[in-house]
Amino acid sequence: MATVYLHIGAPKTATSTLQAVFSKNYKKLLRSGVLYPKSARHGDAHHLLICDLIEKHQDHRMADFWYGDRARGQAWEELKADMEAHRDQIHSVVLSSELFFGQAKNIDAMHQDILAHLHGHEIKIVVYLRRQDQMYSSFFNQDVKGVRQWAHSAYQFYDTHQVFENNYLNFLRIWSDSFGKENVLIRPYESQQWPEGDIVQDFCALLNTIPLKSGRASSNSGFGIHQLYLKRCLNRVGFDKGENEAVVELIMQLCPEEPTPQCSYVKKRRYRQLRREWVHVNQRLEEEFLDSEALFQQEIPRADQVEVYETDKQVIAGFLRIIVREIAQGGLDEYRGLFAKAALLILAEQDLWSILEPDVRSALLESI
Repeated sequence: MATVYLHIGAPKTATSTLQAVFSKNYKKLLRSGVLYPKSARHGDAHHLLICDLIEKHQDHRMADFWYGDRARGQAWEELKADMEAHRDQIHSVVLSSELFFGQAKNIDAMHQDILAHLHGHEIKIVVYLRRQDQMYSSFFNQDVKGVRQWAHSAYQFYDTHQVFENNYLNFLRIWSDSFGKENVLIRPYESQQWPEGDIVQDFCALLNTIPLKSGRASSNSGFGIHQLYLKRCLNRVGFDKGENEAVVELIMQLCPEEPTPQCSYVKKRRYRQLRREWVHVNQRLEEEFLDSEALFQQEIPRADQVEVYETDKQVIAGFLRIIVREIAQGGLDEYRGLFAKAALLILAEQDLWSILEPDVRSALLESI
């Protein structure tokens, strides 16, 4: 029976890059005895596996976005058939979805379901962990930008998101209780610890399979500081998740900005509290899972070494002028009302009435 490597993330650890490379090299991997199943995929990742488990065990209907025209509740049976069809060709199967990471509700039942579906196979859990300060800030940026359309503050994000319900140590304990500590393979998201600085090569070395390379760097970069604020306001106004990519493209075109450098989205006092927790968790994790070997080579920066996220009213006002100009010229198409409402929200929230010119204020009011 083939060994199944279940790659569960974490988010913001080049999961999209890994999935794209494995998908692109499907035939090459298969010739070497590794199956990256075409079944149960949403795009390049096996998201439908976890989507079906969430619907079954968490009483939550996943958005149609994930399924498209695919049937719900069929992913694991499709996977089983796919693996059976290739059983004489393969020694390993790779499944990948970062949506597994952070799941907590009825997680024991979900794990038992996975074990039942993969009965007879040796199961290895592969997880890449990113330094927590980087993980938190990058994930917040991405969840505002992405289809989850987070609309609130970073404080609420950290305190309520299920990904952060369990810290790294507790999360790994949950998985090791179900699959065995020896079967949880932990890798750092630090390029200096990968062969040639390439995470794809690192993953392949873990599988002991043919070396693949990542090729072009992932284009999944974050928003700039002010783009992030604009998107958060658009999310608060509300629009269909299926239109998220188009709205993001409009923001990038209308209001270009460099991605936000590594920063903190919370004030220094809160960051100090978080840092103490992260350092403690990592020490315990290293003791329990890594024979006291250091997980990360770079330490988590102290509060006085970290820049705190702040917006500039003048830059935001400039974004509003661009939006008003586009509306006046008949641009933005079906998103005209959405951007106009978000612009009025920003105008009130940032108290920009006195900064903007009278004609811009009037145009905003007339656009609703």
